[in-house]
Amino acid sequence: MFKNTITTLYFALAVSAAVGQTNATASKTIKIDGNGTGRLFDGIGAVSAGSSSRLLIDYADKSRSDILDYLFKPNFGAGFTYLKTEIGGDGNTTCGSEPSFARTRAEMEKPHYKRGFEYWLMREAVNRNPSIELDALEWSMPGWFKGVWSQDNADYLVKFIDGAKQWGLKMKYISGCWNERDYNRDWIVNVLRPSLDRNGFKDIKINAPEGAGKAWEISDLLVKDSVFRNTLSSISYHYPDSYMWGNRGEEPNPNSVLTELPLWSGEDFSLPGASWRNTTYLAKNILRCYIKWKIVKVNMWCPIASMPDISCFSNVGLMKGVMPWAGYYEVWPTIWAVAHFNQFAKPGWKYLDSGCGELSGDGAYCTYKNMDGSNDYSIVIVSGSEAQQLKFNISDLPKNKLHVWKSDSKSQFQQVEDVTVVDGQITLSVDPECIYTITTTTGQKKGMHSIPKEKIFPTKYADNFDNYALDRAPLSPQYFYDNSGAFELVQGEGNNKYLRQLLVNDITHWIPDECAYTFVAQNAEWDQGEISSDVYVENDAFNGVGYAGLILRGAYDKANQSNIPFGYRFNIYKDGTWKLLTKKATLASGIVDASKWHKLKFSGKGNTIKGYIDGRLVVDLQDDTYSIGAAGYVSGFNFAGFDNLVLNYTPASGKLLSAWMPATSPVDPIGHSFIGAFDGNSLSKWSPKADGTAQHLVVDLGALKKIKRCETFTDFVDKGVKYKIEYSADNVNWSIFADKTNNGKISIPCSVDQGNAKARWMRLTLLPESDKTIANIYEFKVYGD
Repeated sequence: MFKNTITTLYFALAVSAAVGQTNATASKTIKIDGNGTGRLFDGIGAVSAGSSSRLLIDYADKSRSDILDYLFKPNFGAGFTYLKTEIGGDGNTTCGSEPSFARTRAEMEKPHYKRGFEYWLMREAVNRNPSIELDALEWSMPGWFKGVWSQDNADYLVKFIDGAKQWGLKMKYISGCWNERDYNRDWIVNVLRPSLDRNGFKDIKINAPEGAGKAWEISDLLVKDSVFRNTLSSISYHYPDSYMWGNRGEEPNPNSVLTELPLWSGEDFSLPGASWRNTTYLAKNILRCYIKWKIVKVNMWCPIASMPDISCFSNVGLMKGVMPWAGYYEVWPTIWAVAHFNQFAKPGWKYLDSGCGELSGDGAYCTYKNMDGSNDYSIVIVSGSEAQQLKFNISDLPKNKLHVWKSDSKSQFQQVEDVTVVDGQITLSVDPECIYTITTTTGQKKGMHSIPKEKIFPTKYADNFDNYALDRAPLSPQYFYDNSGAFELVQGEGNNKYLRQLLVNDITHWIPDECAYTFVAQNAEWDQGEISSDVYVENDAFNGVGYAGLILRGAYDKANQSNIPFGYRFNIYKDGTWKLLTKKATLASGIVDASKWHKLKFSGKGNTIKGYIDGRLVVDLQDDTYSIGAAGYVSGFNFAGFDNLVLNYTPASGKLLSAWMPATSPVDPIGHSFIGAFDGNSLSKWSPKADGTAQHLVVDLGALKKIKRCETFTDFVDKGVKYKIEYSADNVNWSIFADKTNNGKISIPCSVDQGNAKARWMRLTLLPESDKTIANIYEFKVYGD
C-alpha cells in the first residue's frame, strides 16, 4: 500500500524557491517548515571502479593512510558514508581492468580473494568509519557464465559477498544489474534474490538499474509490479542531472517518487576536482539532484584519481594520487565540497523541502534535519554568480546561534563568524560562487596531513618480482597498471616469481578488449629510452596465435580505449616468429625458437628504433609514428610470462605550465569552453567551430616563462593535423614557435614541438581540412624549464 505522504512528496517534486533579484544587494527570504515534508538523506558516497584506485595500494603506509583519512575518516575530510566497488571481470572498464576472483568455473571452488585492491579498499574504509555502507557492481564479467542473466552470475555475486566476509566485511547492498548496460527483472526477482536468501544473505539489499536504460523508466514498471518493487531497496541511476557539464535534457518521472523507493545518483561527477569551477559544479549537482529529482544519495566517481596520467579518463576524481614512489598526492577542493555535506548531515536525517531550492545566478541550497529529537539541522548553500543576502525564517527550529563554514576558490572549509537567530530568523550575506554550511552541530574539522614532495618515476628502475608476497593483495607488482587482461604474480621454479598473464578465454566485455597489456605507471611520458625483460609465450590464445612482448611509447587509443594500444610492440609468437608492430603495420619480423624464455630489449631514441633478442640486434630502423608514451608488457589472451624488468628512460622535458590556466578565443572571449584542453583529463576536449576557417585559442601562463616544449593532443591521430603555435610576451606581438600549417606527418599520441622562447601567452591556431573538418583538442600542454 502507498503511504498517504506520497501525494505530498510528488507535489514537492515541483517545489523550488522563488528567484530573487540579480543585483549585488539582492535579498531572498526563505521560510523553512521544520515539521514539513521531505525524504530521508542517504549521504554522499564514492565509487571505486574502472581501476581508478589502483595506484593507491602501492603507496607506503604513511601516505596511504593519510589519503584514506581524507576520503573516509568522519569529521576529517570528505567522510564518505557509502562505498561502491567494482566486481572485477578482467576487462577494461574505463581506465583499466580489474581482476576476477574466479575467472574460470573451476576457480569458483577456491576463489582468489586476494586479487586486486577493492576488498582491501573496503576494509580500509571500514577501519576509518565502521558505519560506512558497502555495495558492489559488475562492469565486465567472466566468460564462463551461461549468459549474464544466469544462475552462474547469481552464484558469482554470492561468492563475492562470501569474499567480503572473509575480509571481515559486511556488505549492505549488491547491484542487481550490469553497469550502464542492462538489467533483467525476472533474474533479479527469481534468481538473484532467492540465491542470496538461501546462502544466508537475506539482509543484503538489491539496487538497480545502475544507469541501464532511459532515466527512471524502471519506475513505470515498479509502480505496477509490487513484487519487483519489494525486491529492490533503491533506484540507482547515473548522472541524472548532467554529465561532465553536459545537460542531459531529461525531466523527472513522477513514478520515481511514487515507487516509495529511495532514489540515488549511483555514479556522478567524472571530472577533475582541482578547479573551483568543477568544485561548485559538484556541490550544486548534489543539491539539484534533490531539488529537481528527489535524489537522496549521490555517489562520486571516482574518490581518488589513482590511475596514471597516460590512461583514459586520467586526472578525474576528488583528489589525486599517482606518485606512490614519492608518496606525493593532491587534496583537491572537491574533498571539502563533500565535507560541507557529510560532516554536517548524516544518513537518516531528513530533507526539509521548504528549505530546498534555487538561488539567482545559478545557486542552490538544501536543508537537512536530524530526526533523533535533537532539533539539529544544517543548511548547505552554493551561492550564485553575485553577492546576495539570504534570510532564513526558522522559527520552529529554535537555536540562539548557528555555526557557519565557508569555502571559496582561495580557501576551503573554514569556520567563519556565527550567525544569531533574531525573531526566528537568521541572515547570511553570501559572496559569489562560494559554498556555505549553516549548522547547529559541532565537531567538524578540516583534517590536515603533511604531504611529501613530488618526484618523477625513477629513470632507472628494475624489478625481478621475487620480493612480493603471494598471499597479500593486490597480487600484481607495484607501479604496474593493467589496461586490459590480467597480469598476476605467480610462483616459478625454486624461489623465482614472475608476472604471468592469466586471461585465456573470452569474457563478457564492458567495452571491447583486443589484447592484454599493462604499463609501468609513470607520471610523465617517455621521450626516449629502453625496456628489457625476459618473456615467454606459453600457448596459443583462444582467438588466435599466442604472443608475448614489450611496448615502447605506448598510449591509449582514445577513440577506442581498450583496443590495440598505440605504441611500438615487439612480440614473440607461439608459431615461432617475432614481429615489430605499430597499430597498423609490421615494421620488421623474423624467426625465433618460441619454446623457451627470451630476453627482449627494446629502445627508442628520436626516430631510431632498436630491438634485441637474447643480446642479438634484430631491429635497427627509422620510424617516427609514435612520439612519446609509456613502456610495458603486451600479450594475446594466452598464458604469457614476464620477468627481470629493467627500465632506462628519459622523460619528456620540462615542467607543465599550462594546466588549468585560462584560455580565450574570438569565438569565446570569456573562455568557458576551453577548460577541456587544460584539465589533464585525456578524454575531455575543446571542439573548435568547424566552418571552414582557421580557429585559435590563446592560453595565459600567468607570467613570463621560458617555453621549451608543446604537446598537442588531437582526434586527428590518423592524419597529420595542420596547425601553428605562436608565443607572445604582451598578447599583441607574436612570434612563431612551431609552424605546421603544411603538416602531413602523423605523430601519435600527440604532436611534439621543441623550442626556446620566453612568453606569457601561447597561441594555437588550427587549420581546417578541405572538407571543413577541424581537429578537436584533447590537451594543449606547454612546458617550461
